[in-house]
Amino acid sequence: MDILIAEDDENSRLMLSAALEARGHVVTAAADGRVALELAMKQPPDLIVSDILMPELDGYGLCRAVRAHPQLASTPFAFYTATFTDRRDEELAYRLGADIFLVKPCEIGTLVAELEGLAARRSVRPPSGNADALYAERLRDKLDKKISELEAERTRLRDFAEAAADWFWETDDQRIIVHTSDGAWPLRGLTLDALFALRRPGPQLHEDMEALTREFRSFRDIVIDWRQQDGGVRIMALSGRPWRDAGGHVAGYRGSARDVSRQVRAEEELRALNHELDERVRSRTSSLKAAFEELESFSYSVSHDLRGPLRAIHGFASVLESELTRPEVSGLSPAAFDALARILRAALRMEHLVDDLLELSRVTRLPLQRQPVDLSSLAQDIADSLHAGDPRRQCEVRIQPGIRVAGDVGLLRIALDNLLRNAWKFSSPVPQAVIEVGSEGRGQQAVVYVRDNGVGFDMAHADKLFNPFIRLHREGEFEGTGIGLALVQRVIRRHNGRVWARAEPGKGATFCFTLGETDAERPSIAA
Repeated sequence: MDILIAEDDENSRLMLSAALEARGHVVTAAADGRVALELAMKQPPDLIVSDILMPELDGYGLCRAVRAHPQLASTPFAFYTATFTDRRDEELAYRLGADIFLVKPCEIGTLVAELEGLAARRSVRPPSGNADALYAERLRDKLDKKISELEAERTRLRDFAEAAADWFWETDDQRIIVHTSDGAWPLRGLTLDALFALRRPGPQLHEDMEALTREFRSFRDIVIDWRQQDGGVRIMALSGRPWRDAGGHVAGYRGSARDVSRQVRAEEELRALNHELDERVRSRTSSLKAAFEELESFSYSVSHDLRGPLRAIHGFASVLESELTRPEVSGLSPAAFDALARILRAALRMEHLVDDLLELSRVTRLPLQRQPVDLSSLAQDIADSLHAGDPRRQCEVRIQPGIRVAGDVGLLRIALDNLLRNAWKFSSPVPQAVIEVGSEGRGQQAVVYVRDNGVGFDMAHADKLFNPFIRLHREGEFEGTGIGLALVQRVIRRHNGRVWARAEPGKGATFCFTLGETDAERPSIAA
C-alpha cells in the first residue's frame, strides 16, 4: 500500500514512516501540506495521513483540497494531531471529509491497525454542509488563541528585558541603532561603527575591528568607554549578531550592551595591586639576596681570619708540650699537663670547625655547572678512599652500577662524600657493617639513597638533622663537627632537589635525595 504522510515534526514523521514501512507499506513523506498535495497529485496514494498544524497549507486545507480534486476525492484521509484535539476540531475534520480522527500520542500498534483498517474499507466520507463556516470559525479561534499566546510571550520577554541588567538594541542594515529596550534610549540613532570607535585601550577578544566594520559578523564583549552627559564614563561590553529578514537577507544587528564598569575597574585595581606586589617582592628579594651575600661574605671572612690565630694557638701549644715532655724539664703538675692537652684538642677541633664552615660557605658561593655525572663511579672512588684510610675496618660497600644524573660534579662529590663518611662512621660499632648506594626511578625523577646498618637515630629529632652543629649522638661518642649533613642539604637544594632520611635506633639509617624538581611520592626506600 502506498501511504502519503504530511507531518512537519521530523521525529513524528520518521517514527510513523518506520512503523508503516516495517509492515511492508511504501511511504512518501512531506514536511508541509502544500508539498504533500503536490506529491498526491503527481502520484495518487492509497491513504493520506496528515497533521493539522503545518506551514504553507494546514491539514484542514489539505483535506479540503483532496476532497475537491477529482483524482484524489476517493482517497481515504486520516488526521493524526496533537494540537487541534477538542470536540469542535474533530467535528470540523469530519465535515471536511476526513475518514478518521486520531489524537497524539497513540500506541503505534493501534495507530497502524487503525490506518490499515481504514485503507482496507475504502469507504470515504464526503464533505458535509457548513464546513466552510465552521472552518473559518475554527481558524479565527485558533488565530485569536495564537495572538494571545504571542502577546503573552511578548510581555514575558519585555519583562525579562526590563528586569535584566543588560541593554538590548537592534540596528538596520546601515548599522544604525533603531530599536532599544527602554533603558538603552541613549543608544538610539547611533551607529555601531561610532560605538566601536570608543573601544577601550588594551587587548580584547576582537582585534580585527576593520573587518568587523566592513562585514556583518557576530561579535562578543567589545569593551567601550561610554561617556555620560555628566562627564562620567561607563564601561560597556557590546555583543551582537546579524539578523535576517523574511527573504533571508541580513537586515542588521541585534545585541546587548552590558555595564562592566565595576568588573573592569576591579580587574585594573587587581592588576595594579599585583604589579605593586611584584615590585615589592623583587625589592625584598633583592634586599634579601644582598643581605645573604653580605652574610656569606662575612661568614667566610670571619672563618678565614680565625684560621691563623687558631693554628698559632695549636702550634705554640704543641711546641710547649714537646718542650715540657723533655727529660731534663720538670715542674708542671699532671693537672697542668691535662690542661695543656685539652687546649691542644680544643684548638684542633676549632680548626676543623673553621674548615667545615669555610667548606659550607664555599658550597653556597660556587657557581652551579650541570653536566652528566656518574654517581656510581664517584661513590666507588670515595669508598676506596675510606678503605685506604682504615684498611683494618671490615665494611662491605655495595654500589649499584650505572647511577647517572645531571648535576655539578664537584658539589655532588661533596654531598656523596659526606653521606658515605657518615654511613662509614655510624656503622663502625657493627661487626658486619654494610653500606649500600643505589637509586630508584630514572632521570630527574630518580631517588638516590645511601643506606647503612649502623646505630641509626631516633626520628623524633629528625627535624634537627640538617642544622649546622647539631648532633643527635652524645659528645665524644662519634667524631665530627655536625656540618656534614648541612653541606649535603645545601648541595641538594642548589640542584632544586630535596633530601630526607629514615632511621631507627640500632637498625641503621637511609638518606635519600633527588636532583631537580619532582612531584613523585617518596618511594619505599625511604621507609
